[in-house]
Amino acid sequence: MIDDEFMRAVSGLIVPEMGTDATANLLYWLIRTTRPQRVLEVGMGYTTPFLAQALADNLAAYESEKSLLDDPRGAELQPMAHRAYYDEPYRPHLVCIDRMTDPTSSAPRVLEVLEDRGLTGITSVVEADLRGSSGLVRERFGMVDFAWIDTWDTLAFLREYWQLINPAGGVLAIHYLMTYPQGRAVLEYAKSLAGPDGGKLEVTNLREPHRFGQNSTTLIRRIRDYVDPEDLRPQGTANDPVGVLTQA
Repeated sequence: MIDDEFMRAVSGLIVPEMGTDATANLLYWLIRTTRPQRVLEVGMGYTTPFLAQALADNLAAYESEKSLLDDPRGAELQPMAHRAYYDEPYRPHLVCIDRMTDPTSSAPRVLEVLEDRGLTGITSVVEADLRGSSGLVRERFGMVDFAWIDTWDTLAFLREYWQLINPAGGVLAIHYLMTYPQGRAVLEYAKSLAGPDGGKLEVTNLREPHRFGQNSTTLIRRIRDYVDPEDLRPQGTANDPVGVLTQA
């Protein structure tokens, strides 16, 4: 979890000009909320322990929740649970791609923090350029449920890695996209990749003109094959206090 101990452990990774001091917390909660199996990060640094910790916390939550199925202690919560979800194993993993050559990056120190926090088992590092590494990621990782891109080479990433983003709800988070001249063109290119086969995207730009050193985070969610989970809310209970579901 993100507590004072965690924040002390990662404090030495902050590089102000990288502008991820607030985004790291956002990424943590996005991972906790969407609970992806496979996460890809391009450009290691301050955000890496947040991603790994979120996956570790997700795994603990998954195991705790699964233990409550058919247990009287969880009777009040079980009607909201999508039981089929717990039939599949949850084995989250983070793969990071980084050249490890940027002298301003905190990437080399990240590995020490991951080891100290007991997060190396949930994390793999590909020490390489993002260009030409997609085959290795595909072989080791398969489809990606959540990707975090903190690099100026976003267009190259889209061209090479787009087909690795899970079309059934996979999320791509991009740093700085909307605050450099090519950003809009890159976003339009991403939209074009949805293609004529019924592909769809959900796009949200979180701009930060009110902050120094940090400008935007763009979230792109692929929903070509996404199907909303079954609505398991029971009718006529506290989950439907005014009877809307009953009326429907």
